[in-house]
Amino acid sequence: MKIATGAGMAVIILLAILVIYITTKPSLIVKSIEVTDIVTSKIEGPFWVSHCPGIKIFFKTDKYPVKFYLLTSEGKVIDSYKAELPEEVAYLAINEICENIVGPKKYVVKAFIDDEEVLRREINVKGVSGSIRILNTSISVITHMLGNIKEKEPKIDKILIEVENTGDVPLYLACPLFNPVVLSVDGNPLFFTPSKEAIMPGSRERVELSIFGGVDPDERHVFTISVSGIENAPYITEPLRPEVRIDEVKLGYENFSRSWFMENITITIRNTEAYPIGLHHLEMYANDKFFLPFVRGFVNPGEEKTVTVGGTFYVKEKPSEIKIKLYGTEVVYRISEG
Repeated sequence: MKIATGAGMAVIILLAILVIYITTKPSLIVKSIEVTDIVTSKIEGPFWVSHCPGIKIFFKTDKYPVKFYLLTSEGKVIDSYKAELPEEVAYLAINEICENIVGPKKYVVKAFIDDEEVLRREINVKGVSGSIRILNTSISVITHMLGNIKEKEPKIDKILIEVENTGDVPLYLACPLFNPVVLSVDGNPLFFTPSKEAIMPGSRERVELSIFGGVDPDERHVFTISVSGIENAPYITEPLRPEVRIDEVKLGYENFSRSWFMENITITIRNTEAYPIGLHHLEMYANDKFFLPFVRGFVNPGEEKTVTVGGTFYVKEKPSEIKIKLYGTEVVYRISEG
């Protein structure tokens, strides 16, 4: 009888514990919720770590798993995360990879344990704000082959920018799939890779942009960099200006074609710049008619070189002047009457 009574008491105690366990609400203590940068993946090759803006939740709980949800203010689910033992941090992505949050937004974070809601928190963000400006550009010398001739020439291949993020969300500059920041020269977009992809709230940083292919410093350029929600100012670069003179132009008249011709045009170039000057950039005009002379090679810094433009060039009217353009330098050779 005592044994039966003892067993009955044990059953009653176990049932009581089970009832308490079932009726006790799971505990979830949220230590902090912050908007931050989330690293989502790593892509091999020439790309880099992928980032996106997200919610980071530090929590403590006495029961797992915990299911977290990020919703719009209208109740649409944006992302979810299932935290398993012993996790105490949950991540919820707000936008797609590298997509900046522009303008004020409102989100809702919810958490569930055993399908019971244990957390509901509204998150308000202001979005990106701050400034972005170009500080300077830099030039590198590249070597390439034009036919069987080795050419050296300068290229604008790096741009230094300063970015200040005064918003409350990360500011993204680039990612493997697309660039949220638009860099352009003379209205044409440029492809680039940055030395840093994300600028965190409250930070001011200098970032170097490496331009694919580079830009020829042969004329005045206007660089602009823009990102939605942030104003910026254009940056102007001036062309290289070597010294050029036209030494001689052979001019004649051909009865058969009833045209004037020019040949054996001799030019002297003195390179006063710090970079090699590629001669294939040379342009020629006769009475404003454009001719593309075939000239190859380069002039090193401090070097003086005399070249003769090969070929014969025809015009209907006798030219009054011959103009040569090389990078940012233009010189005129005037032809006397008679």
